Amino acid sequence: MTDAPDTYAFCFSHGDLHVFRGEPWCTAAWVTLSGSTRDEALQDKRHRFGEARFVDGLSLEQQVEVLRLR
Repeated sequence: MTDAPDTYAFCFSHGDLHVFRGEPWCTAAWVTLSGSTRDEALQDKRHRFGEARFVDGLSLEQQVEVLRLR
């Protein structure tokens, strides 16, 4: 068990929000989100990436950003 705060990330491979408690367990195309709650994290996701759930729903520039972050 870790005392580290939860890290929220949106995975554009799985099309869903991930919550990492400690080390990230997903090896797909995800980005870390700001916020300390699920709602705050999803608000950040919508602000940065709109309603896209998967990589192909992102603009080309956003796809490059997500791949660079991973």
